[in-house]
Amino acid sequence: MALEGNLEDFELTDVFQLIQLGQKNGGLRIRSYDDVGVVYFKDGMVVHAKTNSLQGSSAIATILSWKEGRFVFTPGEETLEHTVDLPIQQVILEAARLIDELKRIQKLIPSFDLVVKIVEDPGTDVDKINLKPEEWRVLSLVDGVLTIRELSRMANLQDWEAARIFYGLVSAGLVKTAPKIEKVKKEEKTAENKEEDKEGGFFGFFKKR
Repeated sequence: MALEGNLEDFELTDVFQLIQLGQKNGGLRIRSYDDVGVVYFKDGMVVHAKTNSLQGSSAIATILSWKEGRFVFTPGEETLEHTVDLPIQQVILEAARLIDELKRIQKLIPSFDLVVKIVEDPGTDVDKINLKPEEWRVLSLVDGVLTIRELSRMANLQDWEAARIFYGLVSAGLVKTAPKIEKVKKEEKTAENKEEDKEGGFFGFFKKR
């Protein structure tokens, strides 16, 4: 018999621990209003987690931030992927740290729909700044027109990776962000677009779930 319920009634951390205590094998599927996450267990231990755009610990952190939606645990469901190898308690602690990090990033970069521009005079010796290859790759794509979302897709980055990279580049004063200029008149916006504007959020992570 499958274990299922509503996120408004049950804490996912309690569900994780229940699966661990029972040393269960299977897949815990969580459906929020705009995303789907799956956490796989073997002998009660988490072995893999994913959402529509994330895998591993970052996927678990995202899933644990959801406050609305439904979950169902299907015993015996397996996966060949292995992105997590930690006890349940450590998985939850790591997820909490990542959620705190994401909240900190969100204060500086509230949306992935901001345009990125190069800072012409960063006020520091750029030659002494050591950037990682992925940071150079992102920086080389910045043209003052593309949004963070568009740049992250071009650089083939997952949302979580992109969040960290852009947070570092903005914090270092190498790039700055600006609102995207919309050419569409207000009266031409569809009801769907208006609803998206209302919900906002940091590229989906902290939208109302």
